[in-house]
Amino acid sequence: MRTDAKDFEGLTPEQVTQARAEFGVNSLTRRRRRGFWKSFFHNFNDPMIKVLLVALGVQIVMLFVNAFDGALETAGIAAAILIAVIVSTLSEMGSENAFEKLSQLAANIECRVRRGGKTIQIPVTELVVGDIVLLGAGEKVPADGVIVQGSVEVDQSLLNGESKEAKKLVTDYKGKADFLSPLLLFSGTVVTNGEALMRVTSVGDKTEYGKIASELQDATPTSPLKVKLQKLAKMISLIGYIGAGLVFVSYMLSVTVIQGGSISFMHFINAATLMVAVIVMVVPEGLPMMITVVLSSNMKHMLKDNVLIRKLGGIETAGSMNILFTDKTGTLTHGKLEVVGVVAPDGKLHEKVKGEMAERLGLCLRVNSAAEMSKGRAIGGNSTDRILLEFAQGLPSGSCEVQKVSSVPFSSAAKFMSTTCADGRVLLKGAPEKVLADCSGFDRARVEAKITELQGQAIRLVAVAIDKSLVGVVAIRDRCRAESVTAVKTLKSAGIQVVMITGDAAATARAVAREVGILEKDGVVLTSDEMAKMSDGDLEKILPNLRVVARALPSDKSRLVRVAQNLNLVCGMTGDGVNDAPALKKADIGFAMGSGTEVAKEAGDIVIMDDNINSISRAVSYGRTIFKSIRKFLIFKLIINFCAMAICIIAPLLKIDTPITVIQMLWINIVMDTLAGLAFGGEKPRAKYMAEPPKRRDEPIINKYMWQQIIVGSVVTSVVSIWFLLSPMVQGHFDGQGGNLYAASAFFMFFMFMNIFNAFNARTHDVNPFSYLSLNKPFIWIMGVVSLTQIVMVFFGGGVFRTEPLSILDFGIVMLLALLVIPVDMVRKLIVNRGGRVTGT
Repeated sequence: MRTDAKDFEGLTPEQVTQARAEFGVNSLTRRRRRGFWKSFFHNFNDPMIKVLLVALGVQIVMLFVNAFDGALETAGIAAAILIAVIVSTLSEMGSENAFEKLSQLAANIECRVRRGGKTIQIPVTELVVGDIVLLGAGEKVPADGVIVQGSVEVDQSLLNGESKEAKKLVTDYKGKADFLSPLLLFSGTVVTNGEALMRVTSVGDKTEYGKIASELQDATPTSPLKVKLQKLAKMISLIGYIGAGLVFVSYMLSVTVIQGGSISFMHFINAATLMVAVIVMVVPEGLPMMITVVLSSNMKHMLKDNVLIRKLGGIETAGSMNILFTDKTGTLTHGKLEVVGVVAPDGKLHEKVKGEMAERLGLCLRVNSAAEMSKGRAIGGNSTDRILLEFAQGLPSGSCEVQKVSSVPFSSAAKFMSTTCADGRVLLKGAPEKVLADCSGFDRARVEAKITELQGQAIRLVAVAIDKSLVGVVAIRDRCRAESVTAVKTLKSAGIQVVMITGDAAATARAVAREVGILEKDGVVLTSDEMAKMSDGDLEKILPNLRVVARALPSDKSRLVRVAQNLNLVCGMTGDGVNDAPALKKADIGFAMGSGTEVAKEAGDIVIMDDNINSISRAVSYGRTIFKSIRKFLIFKLIINFCAMAICIIAPLLKIDTPITVIQMLWINIVMDTLAGLAFGGEKPRAKYMAEPPKRRDEPIINKYMWQQIIVGSVVTSVVSIWFLLSPMVQGHFDGQGGNLYAASAFFMFFMFMNIFNAFNARTHDVNPFSYLSLNKPFIWIMGVVSLTQIVMVFFGGGVFRTEPLSILDFGIVMLLALLVIPVDMVRKLIVNRGGRVTGT
């Protein structure tokens, strides 16, 4: 590529103005963002919130009708709504911080440019297309451009995630315009070595950096839990309204047909009050609060496992994950190249070198290097020079000082570096095929066989020689983390497909993927170019078998997330660089690495503080436990709701006078909703949860097993309750002890303890309702407090709760009758679980 000196004089002021008008400014465009209050009010559109708002509205109306009886329940519903909306709003606002971080990162630098034949320093925001930028070691590239003079080595890890530096120089390269191009430089990358002139070709939003920033402003996907709760809200609201309607009809039939009376205004008021109580009873207003509190309380436990939760919903989403797209560098590997061994002249690989070979190797690597030591670390030269020089610090180098006479620096064409010493010795270092060709005095067959073997393991090799006598072949690689193998195995056993995405070549990617257990015999490896030729439909077909994507671009990650979500898969993504940020945000669950960029952390839902993929498996375990806790709470809550609703519908038709008063119903709702939700939220992760397949995005929150337990439990508790109210033996006993009020107190106690005992049934699918109970201390404490409060309520509630004290004998009878729900459910579990095999959620 030929250029004239006048091409480097730079733009004139008129050309700068024209370029700015034609191509725009070098800054990132910020889309108009939704403010806090707009987001706050928008979140009231959530279906579950709408159901709660309806219940709250009706409850407020009835407050005035009933002289403000039920104010506590009304306040509870309002608090649940407010907490859920505020948490959701803050989560949304936090997701927009990634773009802000990226904007700050881009704007806070200056650059040197040539304009009108002079070199000046300007803020990067003033750069325009056509500017000539001067670049040197340590400087950040301020825009996208092409090399027009000189050569540099560039750290592109900010954009492509790869630690290997890229060589950039003047060339007639005609290949693909990507990070592998030796001609192109990209905004945000850092020059590590050399000097060059760059002509700006793209600024602002049109740079690769700008495209990433634009993607960060896309909407965050709806979490799988929110999707499931939206469907649940519609179903529960329908059941509640139908139940309320049936209660109204039942009450009116009781007044007119059964009792033979006429309907008065007070009858309408009483019927309406019962309807409201049923609606409030059916709607699990404690669920949003329970989810928020449970997620929050688990944050501190997860932090001990090096998992920092940035967005509450991310915990549960991790448990629902079907597919995980993981970075290689820094996640599966340590993210740092290091010497892992030396192949001796006899062809044997030594992890540690000793004796004469260590001394000769130390001499060569110290003297024949473009890098130098400063304050305990290597600086200058290329990345290989620095790695080898730091390794040489642990090797002996002889007692005499060696003086350099001349050096031939490393070049990509020659592929070696040589240094001539004052004593006449010539030190060589470079690609094995170049150095070994002229060397002698070694077992060529064995050395070459070992080199071939190591290259198949994604190991970079540098041969070292003195006077054409081979000293050894140094093996360099980014080591795989030992824990990566365990983590991948755990994730796969949990039914999660793991796909590695890397900027490395296919051969290197295959070797790493095999080593950590991602790639198996039937696994598919694609390159970015191969993937680009596929339609989304073709990619959807191949995705179930996909295991590795090599030479990946940032856009490939976002596309894979989109394709996986099109298949209703809950998608996870790991990353640490700016290039990962868009995919981290678009994924259902983004895992940012603790050592990564602030941009990646802001875009992610969860930060893995120790950069350990094994921590992701722990996050999955927590997420699955929390989702199961939500399901268990729903089983417990809906059994109570359906039982209470059935009693309210059937009792009037059987001439049973108000078995549960509105005040009692509201008390039941407070105790069995909010407090019980917290009790179920204390469940601890269990290993068996990781052996279950993950949940699909479109899977309903209440599955077939749960419906079976809810229906059986509701029928059993309803039938037993009606039997308690109608049985001549039971009613005769309690009536004889203290009349109707005494019998009503006994039923209130019976109903409450029946549901307290049912909580033990709901908290586990094991036949034994007390299994793992000792691990959930909050459950024990809360149920103990609820039980004690209920006893106090019956003995001291008086006219407000329509109760009077029971005798010790009758209290024991009530407890025994209520306890029947435990053996009944144990029989159900034995039948369903076929001898103890756990199924269900």
